[in-house]
Amino acid sequence: MKTLIIMNPKAGRGKTSKILPKIERMLSSAGIEFDVEWTKEPTHGTEITKAAVNDYDFITAFGGDGTVNEVVNGLAGSETPLGVLPIGTGNDLARSCGIPLTPEKAVDALINGTPRKIDLGTFNGRYFSNVVGIGFDGYSSKESRKITKLRGTLVYIWVVLKTLKKYSSIEMSIELDNDSIQGPTYLISVGNGWSVGGGMQLCPQAIIDDGEFSICHISEVKPMKVVRNFLKLFNGKIDDMEEVTMYKSKTMRITSDEHLPIHYDGEIPEGEVRSVEIDIIPGGLSVISKWDEVSRGISS
Repeated sequence: MKTLIIMNPKAGRGKTSKILPKIERMLSSAGIEFDVEWTKEPTHGTEITKAAVNDYDFITAFGGDGTVNEVVNGLAGSETPLGVLPIGTGNDLARSCGIPLTPEKAVDALINGTPRKIDLGTFNGRYFSNVVGIGFDGYSSKESRKITKLRGTLVYIWVVLKTLKKYSSIEMSIELDNDSIQGPTYLISVGNGWSVGGGMQLCPQAIIDDGEFSICHISEVKPMKVVRNFLKLFNGKIDDMEEVTMYKSKTMRITSDEHLPIHYDGEIPEGEVRSVEIDIIPGGLSVISKWDEVSRGISS
């Protein structure tokens, strides 16, 4: 077995290079050959993956959700599995796939895990593996990039609380497979996986291999009500709020006269976005994990 490890030197605040020797020793002890490539600029991970996809048994993304997304966009359309060694801020695909967040346990899952097909999403021509956030979620994701003194889930908690006073709903026209939504929208989360923002659960019922998205729609809501219900973002009870409606759909089309703040797997699209097309590719990506130990978010 042989893998290519694609590393983001900035992920984990530069800790990838310090952790790499231990990972290399563990892989060597397990008889897995490897090469290492460092990303140098945005989308470089996609270019590296596309050039190497047929030369390795699996491609390993060593970094945060951005690195994972770049590798996913290089793997799309191939049968080569994805391995994940998470060391970012959110690590949400890893959480959704039951991949441990500590380096040693993540390497163990890579060595002793198996590939499994999960669904893959497309957003305006780009691929995503875990989630698209539109509205407040997209705005918060962009703001989180400005935070340098906090780590992990604390980044997203701080940004959410800080952003509440700044953000207001946007008029949108939303078309799903069997539903239409018109009017002011505070947030839409399109979940392939259940985790967003470092473990928040906007789509707690999302199943990553069921061939459809779980969608959380929040209409106009007062900031203080969000604060009072903040814990529901983490305990899977967000739909207890009357402003929240959950949907299932394989497609989504959105139009607006205003710019739509968006992230896809934590990545921010360039320029203004006023229309959105999201579709699902059932079984479009293979991911390595210890799937027999994953207790939620996958079909039985």
